[in-house]
Amino acid sequence: MGKRMAEETAVIGGGMAGICSAILLAEAGIKVKLFERQDRIGKKLLLTGNGRCNLSNLSPGAEHYLTDDKERLERILNTLTPKRRELFFDALGLKLCEIRGGLYPVTRQASSVLDAFRFRLRELGVAILTDSFVSGIDGDLRITLSDGRCFGPFKKILLAAGGRAGVYAEEKDNALALAKEMAGSLVKTYPSLCAIRVKEELKAAAGVRCDARITLQTPQGSYSEQGELQITKGALSGIPVFQLSRYLEDTMNSRIHVDFLPFLEEGDAYLSARAECFSQRSLEEFFAGILNKKLAVELLHRAGLAPSRPVSELPEEELIKLFRLCRSAEYTPAGYGSYKDAQLMCGGVPLSALSDDLECRQHPGVHILGELLNVNGECGGYNLHFALASAMHVCDRLLSTEN
Repeated sequence: MGKRMAEETAVIGGGMAGICSAILLAEAGIKVKLFERQDRIGKKLLLTGNGRCNLSNLSPGAEHYLTDDKERLERILNTLTPKRRELFFDALGLKLCEIRGGLYPVTRQASSVLDAFRFRLRELGVAILTDSFVSGIDGDLRITLSDGRCFGPFKKILLAAGGRAGVYAEEKDNALALAKEMAGSLVKTYPSLCAIRVKEELKAAAGVRCDARITLQTPQGSYSEQGELQITKGALSGIPVFQLSRYLEDTMNSRIHVDFLPFLEEGDAYLSARAECFSQRSLEEFFAGILNKKLAVELLHRAGLAPSRPVSELPEEELIKLFRLCRSAEYTPAGYGSYKDAQLMCGGVPLSALSDDLECRQHPGVHILGELLNVNGECGGYNLHFALASAMHVCDRLLSTEN
């Protein structure tokens, strides 16, 4: 019995990286036991791509990620070639389609992806233990669960549990504490691909969606994104804000500037000409056709101007000041959206703390992959792509030592 268990490999985490690892190892004849803390595997997978499951991207280069080691990241990403990606999903019975560069299942249903994973795990005989939170790993590669149960020793342990983002309660760190213990270090973590709370009052513009160019200025640099901005009572949201949230490590010393008129190439010259043309209109009426009405009123209140005031009564310097506000309204970050609402956790185990095959130097036999690593991709399928790439990278190394 002991010898059989010693030939078994444990995978901790039933998300994208863990499921793919279990499949790759089991297909190679390795006996696998998969541990998942939730009551079922793949819960967070069901939320990706607004339920459509954005699995990958046509251009998944390292430039789309934040990490501490770009060269190592590139080696990991190179493991997952377009051909290998196609073969992997074909073997599961999944056909993919392209939507604006992202790769989705042709069904547009995350549930069909999870079903394909579950059926393949069942066919391969992977033992799945749900409601099983791994709280400890000892030097002999034995696993202890939070309820006291023990398993092992295992030949190898793949720590592929997710971070704090998504379906987990915020007070739970998932496997972060365990990952830090195994790797010896951890880059500061924070919610990402989420809304950014701001100190300014946004109540009057709540519910507005508009095209905007958003620039985030941090101590590390300036970053810009353009797209649909969504305004809530206390936060800025939408895809461009999600993208920028990855860079918001320091909320205290950062600022956000929003250009609500990014389509005006002429800028101030156009607005000045417009003011002459519509001088008899009220300020609220002046913006009709170029700004959402609620947003225009919000910006006028912020400028201390009555929406009913005629354009002709506004001194030139106040008009210029109003134009500047529309082109670069400043907001002060007050914090992140919650981990529960975030799509990603930034930070994690640095790649530099692990060996080339993502093995913990202080704990041989334990490999860390997926979201626990300090590799944080943009929206667009990049993070699930990395989860699969890291699974293939580690499994390739493990299987090469078997042969």
